[in-house]
Formats: sequence, C-alpha cells, structure tokens
Amino acid sequence: MPAKTLDQVLSEVTQLVRDTLRDPSIQLQYETTAKDVKEWDSLNHIEIVVAVEKHFGIRFNFAELQRFKNVGQMCDSIVKRVSAAAQ
Repeated sequence: MPAKTLDQVLSEVTQLVRDTLRDPSIQLQYETTAKDVKEWDSLNHIEIVVAVEKHFGIRFNFAELQRFKNVGQMCDSIVKRVSAAAQ
C-alpha cells in the first residue's frame, strides 16, 4: 500500500466509521473520541477497529489501542505503519 498523508487516513477512517455505524453524517476530526459519537459504544468500537485493521492491512496490539486518546492518534499510527510498509 502506498504511503498516505494524515488527511487521507483520517478521511478513510471517517468513511469506515460511517459505514460501521451506518451514519453518513459522522464527521471525525483529529481530536474526536468515541464519546463524541453517539452510536460509538464498546461493541461498535471492536467493529471499527477490525474494519480499520482490515482496510489498512495492519494489526493493533491491545496496549496500542489503550494508548490512543482520540481518532487522530490512531490515524498517526496508521500513517507510520503504512509508510513503513511502503518502503
């Protein structure tokens, strides 16, 4: 997979969250947390993580997932992983 910018990853993650939660009006920002999105509960969180992992061809470990404070931090991690894989 070619390297991606943070904006590209955030856009793709936003679409994955919209698809998973079946809500096309969701707008994610760097600072967005699960608490900011009404439908984003613990069960949907797992579905979102799986969708993100599958889409980008990556796997997060549990400790990583615990460290993410917002969507942006997850996207930063995706950018790093995809960039490293592209080299």
